[in-house]
Amino acid sequence: MPDGQPSILVMEKAVRVLDCFSPEHTRLSLSDIRRLTGMPNSTVARLVRTLVASELLQRTGDEYCVGLRVLSWATAASAGSDLLVAAEPVAAHLRDLTGETTGLYIRRGTTRVAVVVKLSPRSIIFRCDVGQLAPVRAGAGGKVFMAYDERVLNAVLVESAEQAPGDSRSALDLQLEFVRANGWLLTEEERETGLNSIAAPVFDASGAVVAAVAVGGPSFRVDRPMAEKYGPMVAESAQALSRRLGHGGASGRSTDSTTSTTGETA
Repeated sequence: MPDGQPSILVMEKAVRVLDCFSPEHTRLSLSDIRRLTGMPNSTVARLVRTLVASELLQRTGDEYCVGLRVLSWATAASAGSDLLVAAEPVAAHLRDLTGETTGLYIRRGTTRVAVVVKLSPRSIIFRCDVGQLAPVRAGAGGKVFMAYDERVLNAVLVESAEQAPGDSRSALDLQLEFVRANGWLLTEEERETGLNSIAAPVFDASGAVVAAVAVGGPSFRVDRPMAEKYGPMVAESAQALSRRLGHGGASGRSTDSTTSTTGETA
């Protein structure tokens, strides 16, 4: 291992390099990777050489992209994941039911990653790709992670205080209380002007939130009346996925205060 470092530390640094790549940044130079990781030049150079030799990265000129070897891992992960296999038809059904783009997100730190996406067939839609990252702090899909994990909530609050110190904690608390009481949430134009979303949490056998089912679309279609109609259906779909993962708890969902809190933004 480089510099005699423990293997686990080297692995963590290699993962940091791979995490730099996304659907929005498919090709990066060494200087890009240094900037994104904050690691020394020599460390980045050694890690990148090793990743190229292992076919985890591929070099084209002065730029690097994720290697083809990763594709086989992604295929194996998708095929072997009960959650992804179960989520595919659920997301497709919700897409057909609502007419809007539907997907499944998992959390990575204070970001969430789209792992299943079913695009709306309409002309004006929310466009998303598998692998696309979004902040947990904004949008219904992120708020469901915050509602059930105090550590995630605290990490996002620290991050938000640094980036947007004027955000309202009281409005956020109303959203999180609504998710816990109703099992779903509508957020309005938190990530982008004109974009709304409805989401519900997916639990594993231990009761931890492992994913979020989300429906997103333009605000003139995905509005409060639509949320009141389809929000419970999104929650029911998420509950079905939760049961597939061994979760047996009740959702605690109610029909009170739907109109008064679903539109709150933080």
